[in-house]
Order: sequence, then C-alpha cells, then structure tokens
Amino acid sequence: MALGRRLGALVVTSIVLLGTLASCTETANISDVYMALDGQGNRRRNVFFTDSKEIHCVVEMGVGRPGVTVEVLIRGLQNYDFIEDKFFDTDRVLANAEESPQPGNQIQRVDVEIQPISPLGEIDDEAPYPPGRYQCEAYLDGVLQRTAIFNIDFPPCPAATILPATRCYGFYTENKECGRYGLTSRDPTKCRCAVLRGWECDP
Repeated sequence: MALGRRLGALVVTSIVLLGTLASCTETANISDVYMALDGQGNRRRNVFFTDSKEIHCVVEMGVGRPGVTVEVLIRGLQNYDFIEDKFFDTDRVLANAEESPQPGNQIQRVDVEIQPISPLGEIDDEAPYPPGRYQCEAYLDGVLQRTAIFNIDFPPCPAATILPATRCYGFYTENKECGRYGLTSRDPTKCRCAVLRGWECDP
C-alpha cells in the first residue's frame, strides 16, 4: 500500500535586509540560492531527511528598481515509488512562491519554507517529506537566474528506543528493520516498519 505524498505549498516567511551593496544600482540581480535547515540560512546543506524538522530555500538578491518579481519553484527531478520500492526520474513542478521586493541599496534575503503535505492534501507538520531529488529555482522577472539541487533521503534508524505502533511508513520503507533500543544499542531486539500498524517490535 502506498501513501500519496508530495512537497507542500511554499510559504514565504520573511524578506530580510542583510547589508549594504557596494553601490546603488538601478538593476536587480539574484546573487545566491541555497538550501538550509533554518530561515536564516545558517545551517546550509543539500541533503535532508524525510524526518527533517524544516527545509528552506533561501534567495539572496539586490533590488535597485521597483516592480521586480522574484519567483521560486521547487521542481522534482526524482521521486520514490513506495510500491515498486525504487526511485524514478521525473520532472514535476511541485510548488511555487512569488514576491515583489521593495527596491533599496541593501542585499535582501527571501526565505521560502517548504512544508510537508498529508495524503489528504493538508499541511501536516507530522507528515514525512517525500524522498527524492529536487531543484529550487529562482527566477527574476520570469527569467531563471540560479538553482540549488537538494536530496531528501531516508534517515538512519532512530537513535533512541522505538515505541511500538508509532508511525514509521513514509519516513522509512515498508519492512525497514531497526534496533528497538537505538541505533547504537547492542541489544539485538528488532522492530520492523508496517504500513498501517507502524513499528512492530520483538518482545
């Protein structure tokens, strides 16, 4: 049994002024696009997990003229088929956000947070992010300027004791086996991930 999972709506959480540009300009440009675990862009990375707490695409730019439109798309390049138990190539635009920043002589940062969606199509903080390979694309007035590739992988087994019947499918594949008492435990007791019943653990 497979659960339909996809990346959710993008939420523009902030536009922040970072610093003064070398000189005032009448143009606009996107200077950097990168992925991070937080909206400040302090924890940059390009590999996340299905159980990550947050995933952000951060766009840094200079805007010296009014009427600029910045659009951010998340494109799926590879997704995971839970029924076939394998990754497959694709090309799907999963979400987008649009902003029109005010002109100024400072570098601006747009923080776009990706939110997981439940099988019912609702934003669900408890839902897993779908495993796959993605691309964050930043457009300026409709023209692609920069991209940031990132992966969402299955995480290592839980670091601490697994509670039987807790949710696991989607975060892990069906029948995934993990040590019941933590990834580094020497206790041989195991748990296996079931689609509907969650973790099923040896006594």
